[in-house]
Amino acid sequence: MTRPELEKTDRNTTDKKEIADEEREKMLNEENEKNRGAEAATITPSPLSSNADVEPRKKKIPIGGIKMPGFCRPKSKEDFPRDEDAEQATGEPTDVGILDAMRRPLVNVLASIKKNRPDGELSGSGASTGLALAETLDGIGDKTNDTVAPAEDGMETVRLDSGNDGAEFTEEKMNPQKPGVLQSLLSTARRNQVVTGVILAVLLIVVVIIGVACTGPRRIIIQPLKDGKYMEAVTSCGMVQGILEDGGFAFRGIPYAVPPVNGLRWRSAQALNRIEYCWNETYLAHNSSNSCWQRDALGNTGGDEDCLYLDVFTPQVRYDTPLPVVVMIGAETLSGGSPGVMQPSAKLARVRDMVFVRPNFRLGVLGFLSAKPLTETTHLPTSGNYALSDITVALQWVQLNIQNFGGDAKSVTIWGHRAGGTLVTCLLAATYPINNLFSRAWISSPSVALPTKSLEISEKLSKPFLNVLGCNDAICMRNKTPQELMDAEPSNWYNTSDNSQLPSAESDKIAKNRHEWLVVDGIIINDNVYNTLKHVGTRVKVVMGSTVHSAGQSQWKNITTGIDQSEIMKIVNESLLGKMGLSGDVATRYNATFHGLTTLISEIRVLCPIYNLTNMTPVNNISFYIATQPRYGQFADADSDVAAILGSYTLFTPEEKRHQSAIQQLFNQFVWHNRIIDAAKDIYGYSHQNYSQNGRKIIVVGQDILPQYGYPNCDYWIKNNLVPKYARID
Repeated sequence: MTRPELEKTDRNTTDKKEIADEEREKMLNEENEKNRGAEAATITPSPLSSNADVEPRKKKIPIGGIKMPGFCRPKSKEDFPRDEDAEQATGEPTDVGILDAMRRPLVNVLASIKKNRPDGELSGSGASTGLALAETLDGIGDKTNDTVAPAEDGMETVRLDSGNDGAEFTEEKMNPQKPGVLQSLLSTARRNQVVTGVILAVLLIVVVIIGVACTGPRRIIIQPLKDGKYMEAVTSCGMVQGILEDGGFAFRGIPYAVPPVNGLRWRSAQALNRIEYCWNETYLAHNSSNSCWQRDALGNTGGDEDCLYLDVFTPQVRYDTPLPVVVMIGAETLSGGSPGVMQPSAKLARVRDMVFVRPNFRLGVLGFLSAKPLTETTHLPTSGNYALSDITVALQWVQLNIQNFGGDAKSVTIWGHRAGGTLVTCLLAATYPINNLFSRAWISSPSVALPTKSLEISEKLSKPFLNVLGCNDAICMRNKTPQELMDAEPSNWYNTSDNSQLPSAESDKIAKNRHEWLVVDGIIINDNVYNTLKHVGTRVKVVMGSTVHSAGQSQWKNITTGIDQSEIMKIVNESLLGKMGLSGDVATRYNATFHGLTTLISEIRVLCPIYNLTNMTPVNNISFYIATQPRYGQFADADSDVAAILGSYTLFTPEEKRHQSAIQQLFNQFVWHNRIIDAAKDIYGYSHQNYSQNGRKIIVVGQDILPQYGYPNCDYWIKNNLVPKYARID
């Protein structure tokens, strides 16, 4: 045999030895291990065989194990590690490839596992994976043809190359795609459904918690006290400092508008909307500001022209759970008596869990004067109603700042009493920009003799005042002191004693030239307020009412004797009622006592005009109440309902306690929930429509809250044209 033929035979022999080694190591039991040598001898032909021309048997290349020069096997045999087992079997040195060195430990482990199995087979996903890997790394026994035959251990040999009859060798079979990360995760999730469900549930809970924490209400810690008694809050003009009182906090004298002095006298209020109007340091809001210039019931004058300040009383300075806000507008008349009984406190705010705001506003000649010289120096040309602009700017301040005091700017109730109630009634019909400045209104004992005179008429009625003052232009008027202005007022401008008497026989003549502080100025009030409310109604819900003795003078509270029946009838006969021949009806409807006379005057002057207004308002958006429980003695005076709501007087009898509880319940429900306790519906389940034929539904607040339909006395005075013609003038 020639040398080339011997070298070829040696190479065939070497290849067959490698295949024998691979099959020997793939055996997974001891029996095949014992027969490994014999099997190798059977498979390996003699190197001296004469059948040298037979085509060498084709070898299966494991997946991923194509032996490329320089990659899976080195170019030279010297680079291969030695296989001592093969050397002992064949007697010749044998090289071990890199893949053989890597697969042998794994095959040995799998063989050990299979040996210990009772059925001789591996099961489960892990075992399948291991066998697949072993099949990939192992070689397959040599075959003399191209068909795929099962191995002795039951594993199939997969042919990768192509022969004459075999399947085509493809790149996909050589390099199958490995599963991606996502596919692996999905496969694991399917095998462990319970664990996957628990993990997903935990993740969902975490997402919900994070979402609630990020989007939920902002919880801000309550502001701390400073030095144990001071509390600070932020306003649009700087920090203010209030004081701890009775478990609540009082901020007194906070500026809300530019001082209306010098050139700003008799001009509409200007908000603090420029930096030069504000302060740098913390503003100490510890003490109340001076009231605006006014005249009290005895005719005494006093006050301060720089008076546009307000007080805030709050249970706590915080931003979470904002509280409803009540803005209090109180004055006995438009000339003075402000704030009167409308005086809140920190204790009241704490007990009611509300925020109270009480602003000062201009009164009398400084708050309402209409005059030609003032109109000519104003753009747009107008004058009067300055007090209404004060209240409007105060409401704007509330909307801008009250959240910093624990209040809810979306729940503001404006509460007006007596002349303050008259101003609030005007705001309900005002054309001035007051939209969204308050959410609801409570009005007690107002005058409904609302402005009826035009600006031109009011300017003519002011000429006697200018003559006494000695001024013909605005500069002269603004140079006068407030006291000089008050001294020049005609007495009929501030004398309101007629409001506590029956209309006189000369009332029609007096009415033509009577003075009215409010005016149809064309800016704030564009039309007769009474007619506006009658035809248009209100945009917010309103509660309006009075006490049964609201026109009685304060000195009448304790009068029980001293006036007999004859004197009472004399007063009636000498009045306009006697002139109209109504004395007999009065005697029938009212007792001829001082109590009956006070009730008669109050109904004509105050109660029935309010009843008429609320009865005529469209959409039934105004509720009407009557407070009947006396505060002291036998009279339910004009302030008794407000005092009961505020709890500002001492209770002596069970009747007084029940009345106070009832009216406070009515007020609190309205402020907190914008709801009027409908006694008829709550008790009987009936609505207003079911009883519309019986008259206007009213709420009578005595010891309890009771419904009543119609008010016969008021209907009588309306029919005889005494209401609202002779309503009280503020």
